[in-house]
Amino acid sequence: MAATERITMTMRELDRFKVIQDVADGRLKPWRAAERLRLTTRQVRRLVGRLREHGPEGLVSRRRSKPSNNQLDAVTADRALSII
Repeated sequence: MAATERITMTMRELDRFKVIQDVADGRLKPWRAAERLRLTTRQVRRLVGRLREHGPEGLVSRRRSKPSNNQLDAVTADRALSII
């Protein structure tokens, strides 16, 4: 018996999963999915490949729980706060 694993998805990611699943199952054309998701057909093909390779967790944002690239380092932030 395989253990089930929980995946946290936003509503937007869940909608994306449903559309990409329909494309993977052949119920929806990639160009129609691209229109619905406001993506290119190439990106839809990439998402279908990621879904087939990694399952639903492949469609979850990889940036989740990571710091922003636009953050100030601690020294600069402290200096700015001391000036203010």
